Amino acid sequence: MKNSTKRIVPLTALAVLLLSLAPMVNASTLTVDLNPQTQTAKVNSVSVTKIVFTYPANSTISNFLENVSSSVKLNSSYTGGTGVQELQGSFDNEDNHISVQNMTVALDYSAKGNSTTLVINKLTNVTSWVTGVFKVVNGTVQADLGWRAFVVRGAMNLDMHDHMVDINMVGSTVQDSLSTHAFALGFLLSAFGGSSVWNSPTLNFTALNTPLSTWTKNYDAATNTTTFEKAISGQSTFSASFDENGQHYTLSEVSDPTGVVAVHGYANAQGNSLVIAPAPATSADVFAAGASIAVVAAAAVGYLYFRSRKPKPSGSAPLPI
Repeated sequence: MKNSTKRIVPLTALAVLLLSLAPMVNASTLTVDLNPQTQTAKVNSVSVTKIVFTYPANSTISNFLENVSSSVKLNSSYTGGTGVQELQGSFDNEDNHISVQNMTVALDYSAKGNSTTLVINKLTNVTSWVTGVFKVVNGTVQADLGWRAFVVRGAMNLDMHDHMVDINMVGSTVQDSLSTHAFALGFLLSAFGGSSVWNSPTLNFTALNTPLSTWTKNYDAATNTTTFEKAISGQSTFSASFDENGQHYTLSEVSDPTGVVAVHGYANAQGNSLVIAPAPATSADVFAAGASIAVVAAAAVGYLYFRSRKPKPSGSAPLPI
């Protein structure tokens, strides 16, 4: 292990950004920042979830929800406990070497209702620092990213501002948003409490689970950055419906992920690993090398020309025959 450390630490810092870009409101962002010098990874996951509950106008539920407006903002830091353990457990890895050291969490969600629709927008920002990402294989440094497409499959209960909050499940978000609207919340629990939507996790980046080697790779020599891009076409929608007395109700969750990996430095993808490699020569490098050779050649020609023009000493003149 000591030999591996010696080979990793002297490398220049390598930043790897894994992004699910957010051109739309419903998109989520995952950023993984790798540093081989400290052998740690900073994982920033911003989960943006839109939950929509539709109901008939002039229904009893409509009367309760058409003027709903609420918002919650919470944040805290953790160096251990069940939340950290649940996050680490979600980094499913064959070698089981990924370890979460600490994390910070910011939770921001709002609910807004009108005569036919209740919309809950939830943003959960989890930033964690993990170790065990790097390894040396046959003298080559590799960054293992197989764990990046993680999902927290159950409740993730955290102590935030002196009370427990589940920052993950859709149902918990609905309950927290409507905590002061007992009738509407009771109806939702009765209609959708057992549905797949109600029990869906919002910390879910499994859409990014295709191997990095299948993503589109580009290397920008000007910025010394390698990028791997993967677009997930279309939206993923999970919905459930409920009918009562001829009235129709729906509950849905929408996501819209797109993935990009950018590496500061040159790297090749092998499956879900990034292999650090020397940067290839660019046309600019070739041009610069050619220009240097041309300058040297011109200087040599000039030297020989002026030397040939220089008068020769009289003592060196050839003897007459």
